[in-house]
Amino acid sequence: MKKTNALIFLIYLSIKTVAFSQDPIISAWYIGTRISGGGPYNHYIELHNPTNEVIDLSQYALIKGHGQTGATGIGWGSTLDNSGVSFNRLPQHLLFPGASYGISRDVSHESLQNFADLVLEDECVLSISGDDAVGLFKGEGDMDDVLSANDSIPLDAVGNPKEDPGQSWQVSGETGPTNSTGTSYYGVTRFAILLRKPDVCFGNAGDWNSSRGCVTDSCNNTITEQPQTSYEQSEWDVYACHYPDEDGNQGPGYEPANPDCAEDVNTMTTYSSNCDFQNNENPIADGGPDQSVGFAELVTLDGSSSTDSDGSIQSYQWAQLSGTTVNLSNQDEPTTTFISPGSASILIFSLTVADDGGGMDTDTVVVTVLNTNLAPIADAGPDQSVGFAELVTLDGSSSVDTDGNIETYQWTQISGSVVELSNPDEQVTTFTSPENQNILLFELVVVDNFGDSSMDTVSVVVLDNTASTENHKITPKTFEALGNYPNPFNPTTKISFFLGAPNLVTIKIYDVFGKEQWSSRKKILSAGRHSFTWGGSSQNQKTVGTGIYYYTIVAGSRVLSGKMLLVK
Repeated sequence: MKKTNALIFLIYLSIKTVAFSQDPIISAWYIGTRISGGGPYNHYIELHNPTNEVIDLSQYALIKGHGQTGATGIGWGSTLDNSGVSFNRLPQHLLFPGASYGISRDVSHESLQNFADLVLEDECVLSISGDDAVGLFKGEGDMDDVLSANDSIPLDAVGNPKEDPGQSWQVSGETGPTNSTGTSYYGVTRFAILLRKPDVCFGNAGDWNSSRGCVTDSCNNTITEQPQTSYEQSEWDVYACHYPDEDGNQGPGYEPANPDCAEDVNTMTTYSSNCDFQNNENPIADGGPDQSVGFAELVTLDGSSSTDSDGSIQSYQWAQLSGTTVNLSNQDEPTTTFISPGSASILIFSLTVADDGGGMDTDTVVVTVLNTNLAPIADAGPDQSVGFAELVTLDGSSSVDTDGNIETYQWTQISGSVVELSNPDEQVTTFTSPENQNILLFELVVVDNFGDSSMDTVSVVVLDNTASTENHKITPKTFEALGNYPNPFNPTTKISFFLGAPNLVTIKIYDVFGKEQWSSRKKILSAGRHSFTWGGSSQNQKTVGTGIYYYTIVAGSRVLSGKMLLVK
């Protein structure tokens, strides 16, 4: 079992391409005899590689947790003292398939020290009393980094680190000698070797009850040659390891004058894995197809199509990787659900499955949350003609939202003599018309319960109501451009103008280079307000790009123009 560091280093250099995976397990735990009045603490622990791949032990640590009455730091932690938790990071060592690595304390019998690959000096990680626990942990980082239970993963353990049972937990059913304080149960675990059953190829990783050997009070003493038949179901086989002394005395607290503790370990059944990692096929995770959903919908992620060709899937684990955070139900089940957020986003989830041979696989699912909401339809009401100093009402109550509710209304004056709007954030607003002939243009913007909006405009022509009937029919201007809205725009904008009298009208759109992009047919239009919508396309229906464009409105011999910005 003993290997030189030089040989290990040379082997390491020659196989740097070997993949490291899986994990070692605690395969043997030796609790030897302490002779009353002195003698060694015979502590020895052995790690085994049950896999078919090389394992680098430098990423692992042994950590001890105390559970005895009065101890501080009970359970796993990071305290480096004998009253709390002790740790020992393992050295750089390549553990080959089927190989074992033995660790002893420097106060153990020399036969155990000679048998071990590593002897811990002045370390209490293997100083085991009856209710201590030793765990194998895995971490990352350099050898110089401290590896504690707080920043590592538990893989395997012997003992119960969670609570103080009030007395030592039994592994062999035998009561040891009293300790220096006269506590009779203190040494109950000092006379046994625990050997991992060969068909157990993974550590208990938190199932602490399975890490205890015999935990009942009725376990029989092997010194009396009565078989131990009352063990709880456990991952361990338990063997007695004490002998009659040179005077023929036998029982707890006695051992040969010149014991060979290594022989105790050697004579036990040699650990060999009955598990075949090499032939295990990893499962195939299937999180289902990618999905597109709307706002506030119940979404189901289904991993039940995951398969394992040579066994069965033992566990499922869903996790969200990115996107607006949602609450997953039943994350450890084949199927999980959540409510999609109320905003457009891309959500990514992972499904990890593990089979009965320790193989794992992960799949990802993308859920795209789309804005499926229909925008509301704004209706600012019909255009109006009014006189001077009249109360004018603008009514947007005909606005509708077919798949929700209109949450807000907002009236804004766009052009003309400035007037004061009452309640501009209500369906209906009023104002008093100016005392001059004018054309007033107003905008109504409505927003629904999903934040989508729509806009409509309405014009109010103010006429002189003090003039003659004939004059009353005179329009304030013969031809006026009212601009485009919105500006900048995407994808459409509405261009408005006013005719004082019927006329032949043509509308053209040009780019910044003066190239004509779109032209209307000449058409006779009646007097009054007119508008048309341009959707950012050329005469041949091709979409134009982002940029500045100019519109011209030709009415008879008069031409009006304006500038627009299309942003995509």
